[in-house]
Amino acid sequence: SYLSGDWGGTRTDWANKGVQVGLEYLQWIGSVVDGGTSSETETGGNLTYKLKWDLMRAGILPGALIDVRAETRYGHNTNPYSGTTQPHFTASLVPLDYADLQRSADFTITNLTYTQFLSEHFGLIAGKVDTFESGDPNEFASGRGRTQFQNYNLNYGPQTLIVPASTLAVGALYLPSKQVTLSSVVLSATDCSYNSCFDDAYDNGTIWANAAMFQYRLGGLPGGANVNGIYFFDTDFTELGTLAVNPREGKQEPLTSSKSESWMVVLSFWQYLSAEGVGEGPLDLFNQRPDLQGWGILGRLGFADKDSNPFETSVSVGVGGRGVIDSRPNDVFGIGYFYNDVFEDGFTNGIGFDGDSQGVESFYNVAITPAAKFSINLQYLESSLKKADDATVLSGRLHLTF
Repeated sequence: SYLSGDWGGTRTDWANKGVQVGLEYLQWIGSVVDGGTSSETETGGNLTYKLKWDLMRAGILPGALIDVRAETRYGHNTNPYSGTTQPHFTASLVPLDYADLQRSADFTITNLTYTQFLSEHFGLIAGKVDTFESGDPNEFASGRGRTQFQNYNLNYGPQTLIVPASTLAVGALYLPSKQVTLSSVVLSATDCSYNSCFDDAYDNGTIWANAAMFQYRLGGLPGGANVNGIYFFDTDFTELGTLAVNPREGKQEPLTSSKSESWMVVLSFWQYLSAEGVGEGPLDLFNQRPDLQGWGILGRLGFADKDSNPFETSVSVGVGGRGVIDSRPNDVFGIGYFYNDVFEDGFTNGIGFDGDSQGVESFYNVAITPAAKFSINLQYLESSLKKADDATVLSGRLHLTF
């Protein structure tokens, strides 16, 4: 599963001693081939460096794990060209800078966490957390936009666009069984993708995030569901219902004071309808591909505080799977649809938005080898701008694991 192999047995020897290292390379190219606001073709890439150090396996400290992720990003993407209110090119977002979605990164650490289990079922976690990794894992619709769906709506609930991509956090994990994971984490509302945030971690407020992940068997086939509840407090939100356009200045302005709280809930599920080689244990939802050769359905439903989040309600559904062609056991495919109920009154109409949005995406990921994959994505996106036509977006991604 690695292009560089086992290094003459060294890689396995390190893993047996608790050290796992990895390097991922992603190269993308994309273009809005019809509609949108621009037909520019953009290319870029990302290098992701990974280190996991299991201190128990290393014989240093029982129940302890250090997890590090660093990233390099270059080039540009087509996110500004589709005329939609949410990104359609998720893989190109991180490391994230909300002020400049095209910003390059020479090298930045997006995850540096220490996990300490105090028993077989209970543990604590602290450090800098990559929320793109832990956001909403789904067997057929996750993978950070690298190997499965590209559109943000088919990887996460669009309500979470206001959640920092990388930030400081402390929390607790409870695993009552192998099929259930519960977590409660307090995070900084300041994005720390490009810095440590130790000096201004809580200047922008605090987030309390709770999640429950379940896996089960339905008719002998694996399935799963997630429930994510997120609450913001001590944060400055301009109430959407109080925004209007100043006709003299031609820009939106708040008519009343801001509010300090917000909330969102995102529910998701996945279920195999056909699968080979079903085992007893839970599946790995973080390996960026379906674990089993087969196919199934997926869905995601999101709600948010309509006074502070433009995506009051969202829904996405789809079909995904791996190896449906017998001669191509590692190829992955997906077809998905999403719909967003976007806030309008006195806000979106005034600045040129055209209300609710929807779109469809299909992709096919060709496994050249288990460690080298190339995918083609095609999206049709309803424009969120009054002056832009609906967009057709074509993109390709090359993903290598060294």
